[in-house]
Amino acid sequence: MFSFMKNFFGKDPKDRSNEELKKEIQEESKIEATELKESEVEIEEAESAPQNTNSGNLIHTELSLHPMWEQELDAEKIYTLRFLQAELPDMVRGLVSVTGFSMVPNPNGLVVAMFFRNSTDRTVRIKNIRLAIYLDDEPFARMRVDLSDIGPIPAHTSRPWEILFPEESYLHDNFSFSRWKVVMKAGNSTHVWPSTLELDPEMEKRMTDRQKEKLEKLAFSLPVIPIHTVEITGFDIGKTKEGHVVAAMLFRNGMTSEYRPDKLKVKISDADGDVVAQGTMDTSKIRVKAGHSRPWLVVFPPNVVKKPDANLRRWVLEVE
Repeated sequence: MFSFMKNFFGKDPKDRSNEELKKEIQEESKIEATELKESEVEIEEAESAPQNTNSGNLIHTELSLHPMWEQELDAEKIYTLRFLQAELPDMVRGLVSVTGFSMVPNPNGLVVAMFFRNSTDRTVRIKNIRLAIYLDDEPFARMRVDLSDIGPIPAHTSRPWEILFPEESYLHDNFSFSRWKVVMKAGNSTHVWPSTLELDPEMEKRMTDRQKEKLEKLAFSLPVIPIHTVEITGFDIGKTKEGHVVAAMLFRNGMTSEYRPDKLKVKISDADGDVVAQGTMDTSKIRVKAGHSRPWLVVFPPNVVKKPDANLRRWVLEVE
């Protein structure tokens, strides 16, 4: 616990200005408590909400420390956490949210300190949720976290906690960013992120180093897709000396079952909107597990290439 303190509290809290402290607070990620699953959050059945400044639909939260934090932190550090919590915006009633305020690298990964906030009228116990770190609005790390140790979060309070994101949770190695935030992935989402990339050994042998590099960047940067759908994205294209057009595409399966297409109509167009190549492909060997991503190469022979001299710096893939 408290791995973030060396950096966050490296300077005596009373020597830090209010403006310096406020800069630590990051963007809030919130979810309606009623949308959370029982496996994610437990909400106590009966409890009276605090009767103070929380009339109406906006909730002003108060600091709630875990007993261990109360024992370990001195008065100055508790003051700093109380000040930071007080600077958080009021919440709409009925939400559970997370707001990051410290992110510190260490030999095992990133230690992120955050406030878990409860604007419901009941005590909330967060159990198992998915959290992500975004750097400049791009996903950097994702993982499922068991938060049973955080304890009960009373109604209308914010509880600070720290979480280690190990290196295996990273989606890439780019640490260059100007801002960051914690995102909570929970509830009955209408979208899914096919997070596991499958790469068949035979397919890997056929891919160039450039294709592998583009695939790695693409697979972990694409946005979520609607649940129960499959999305196909082109990520590289080229022409051989013999006149073949070779397109690399990524299948992302957001369904709850394996995706097994028999045939697909594939069309490649250039930046001018002209058709470069098209045809019906035998895709019976494609197997994409539920929640997985898988690349595939499509080869158009010279006799079906309609525009051999097409400029493919910009191109459009259509699959149906």
